[in-house]
Amino acid sequence: MSYRRPAMPLPRSSDKNLRAEMDGLSIKPTPPQIPPRKYTHTITDSLDVSQNGEEAIMSIQTAANIFSSALSLSPPLNLFSCVTHPVEIPANVNTRNAAVSTNKFYGNLLLGSQTNPAWTHPYSFFWSKDSYLGLAVSYVRERDRVFGPGSPPQYFFGPVGIKSFVFGSADFADQTQMSLGFENIKHMSIEVKLFKSRDQFISFPLVQGMGFATAVYCNLIPTLFSAVGFKSVVAQTSPRWGLQKYIIILENDVTWTLYVTVPSGQSLSLSLANPNQLVGDRRVNGCVYQLVADTNPAIDAAAGCYPTDCALSGLVSGSLGKYQFVYNVRGSSNTGRTLMYALPHHVADFTPSMNCRRINSFLTSVTCGKMVGYLTNIFDLQVEVPKNVGFEPFTTIPGKSTPKYSAAVLESIETAATEEVDADVVNESNLDSMYFAGKVLAKYAWILYCCQYVIKKPHLVQVLMPKLKAAISRFTSNQQILPLHYDTTWRGIISSGDSSQDFGNSYYNDHHFHYGYHVIAAAIVALVDRDSGDSSWLKANRTWVENLIRDYSNPNEDDSRFPVFRSFDWFAGHSWAKGLFESGDGKDQESSSEDVNAALALKLWGIVTNDVRLQGIGNLELGIMKTSLNSYFLYSDDNSVMPPAFIPNKVSGILFENKIDHTTYFGSLPQYIQMIHAIPVTPASSFIRSPTFVEQEWKEMLAPIIDEIEDGWKGIMMLNVSLFDPGASYEFFSSPKFSSKYLDGGQSKTWSLAYSGAFI
Repeated sequence: MSYRRPAMPLPRSSDKNLRAEMDGLSIKPTPPQIPPRKYTHTITDSLDVSQNGEEAIMSIQTAANIFSSALSLSPPLNLFSCVTHPVEIPANVNTRNAAVSTNKFYGNLLLGSQTNPAWTHPYSFFWSKDSYLGLAVSYVRERDRVFGPGSPPQYFFGPVGIKSFVFGSADFADQTQMSLGFENIKHMSIEVKLFKSRDQFISFPLVQGMGFATAVYCNLIPTLFSAVGFKSVVAQTSPRWGLQKYIIILENDVTWTLYVTVPSGQSLSLSLANPNQLVGDRRVNGCVYQLVADTNPAIDAAAGCYPTDCALSGLVSGSLGKYQFVYNVRGSSNTGRTLMYALPHHVADFTPSMNCRRINSFLTSVTCGKMVGYLTNIFDLQVEVPKNVGFEPFTTIPGKSTPKYSAAVLESIETAATEEVDADVVNESNLDSMYFAGKVLAKYAWILYCCQYVIKKPHLVQVLMPKLKAAISRFTSNQQILPLHYDTTWRGIISSGDSSQDFGNSYYNDHHFHYGYHVIAAAIVALVDRDSGDSSWLKANRTWVENLIRDYSNPNEDDSRFPVFRSFDWFAGHSWAKGLFESGDGKDQESSSEDVNAALALKLWGIVTNDVRLQGIGNLELGIMKTSLNSYFLYSDDNSVMPPAFIPNKVSGILFENKIDHTTYFGSLPQYIQMIHAIPVTPASSFIRSPTFVEQEWKEMLAPIIDEIEDGWKGIMMLNVSLFDPGASYEFFSSPKFSSKYLDGGQSKTWSLAYSGAFI
């Protein structure tokens, strides 16, 4: 892991974020004016029913929910020796015997110093252990983002470490009196607790997209710090009984609203002790502080209610996929609902029933554009899924949806296949990397597919199949150079290499990339074996393949041997590749196309095993990524999410939670940066990478450099051309001047001709 982010400007001593506390000021907000008590809905469950004539959203029934059952409850295969991980799960983590996720938004809170931020969007949170003791919350406005050099700029990021507020307590005299704890750890939420003692703590439910930064004080004196500084604190008329409301303007001119819910039978008054400290006058139990970086009066209707976690459900029917986030909430509000903020891809995919829940509140996510506020306990979304994407070549080029091969094309494919099936597959795949070995196995699996189903040459299948089965058997018997282990600490299947080997696989980096290739190779072998062999291969190897799937895509918490959806982030709409490494900019992903490949692997394995739910999960992930990747990773000229100055880069490069850097972990050549988002070209590629986008990227970024490239990146670039001009792509691969040096280690001439030649 040699990548380092660009240096950030350091704050100056005059910056408001570093200003010293000013004593002697007697600014005190007046108590809020409490209006007559109103009837309010107390939240007892997560059902989001109709309110005031609004359209109700019906929950997806369990029987149809593709996430309602585990893939398996069996222990991992015995051939994976059990080990403990060198990175320990921190103390005070109540796992409830569930696996702890390694690649989720809260990862920084569990690693190292535990002081790097967790991004829930639109806020970030981090443990403050210096002069302002507590859990800090930061919000970065659009205009606060920092852009790198160049036109277009190489990168942009949000400043980190700004303590807009710190939820603290007068009872925390020094750092030694605070300890961090965690409960209710799920794939879209975590409950953080800041303890003074067992009975004295602040609870922070961190849920992706939550509209309020919420702190629940238990037997402590509340203190709200701001390192930025309080410019003004003004009490407002309360929206309901038992709720105090304040408008706070900080010294950076960001305006926030603070809601304080005081439990019945208790009282609390706030006063400014100095320009950096808003203190309560007594100890309270169950008092709720809620901050939002907006002042829209519509938010009053959600004040007092907050999400604690989220239940995911989904179904797929034909070409439509539906999924829901059902938020479990606590507290009460005038509507019975809380405030949530949706990312641009959510807004694009919301069903019409969400329209009445939308309010005119817009906050910025550093790397994912503008978020929109909704008064809701549920997100209801619908996407187009690639019903017709399977094993055979597929394109979205108008008028070319069905593969058609001329006699000349079939002849060229057969010529290439005849040569490539003679390769030494067993030794070529004998590598110390699950990633590179997986690419080799998938390459030959796609050649096998072409031999069986495109050119239909059984004799070539008979040549390649035994070699490919033998190569895969090295891995299914765990006899590869770096065998796999089962980690009993974080609960996953990891490489026996150290943290610097195989892209950090042993620290849970890139598992969906690595294992996705192996799953696809296995799916193709199982398919061909069913149609040309004795169908025994699937039965013999199914458990091994599904162990890999459970590692990166376990769909249900009943399977406690692995975390739920280690890689795919259902709120973000794509996977995160970074595992057990601290990061000042949060989780990241470099290759959006290998994310797509991992989802396609789920679908293809579901097809060969007749697992309709697994097919549905793969389909739904692909449908979501069609929107999300084209919002955050792939930039067509009309992209409305990214900063306009950044769109000419055409792709993100590495996308972090707090930064986008137009580079790669392995180099900064343009072909690396652009094509890491294209490999491998598969039947799913065109569904995600539209002909319009690919042509724009080609003309603006790739055509000017193609003649300079003399290695495997040339072949990747030219197969990518088939997504908008298959004729030009086929001409390149079928040319007498074509050289094998233009083929990447995971690419074959056979598949390149079969894919491009299907649509000319």
